[in-house]
Amino acid sequence: MSMQEMPPNGQPPQGGAVRAPKAKYPMCPKCQRRMTVKHVAPVLFATELDDVVYGCDECGTETKKTVKRA
Repeated sequence: MSMQEMPPNGQPPQGGAVRAPKAKYPMCPKCQRRMTVKHVAPVLFATELDDVVYGCDECGTETKKTVKRA
C-alpha cells in the first residue's frame, strides 16, 4: 500500500496490510535492476559519515551516496 492509498488519519484500512519498504539499495537508472554495494569509505573530516559506492552487475553503472554510519 503506498502513501497515496493511506487515509488521512494515517491508519491503514481495516483488514489491509501495509507493505514494508524494500531494501535500501538503489535501483539502476539504466536497466532498473537493484544495485549492489561495491565500496565503502569514510568521509574525510566527518566522523559519522561514509561514502557508499553502489554498482549495477548488469550494465556496470555506478552511483555514490553519503550515509550516516550505523
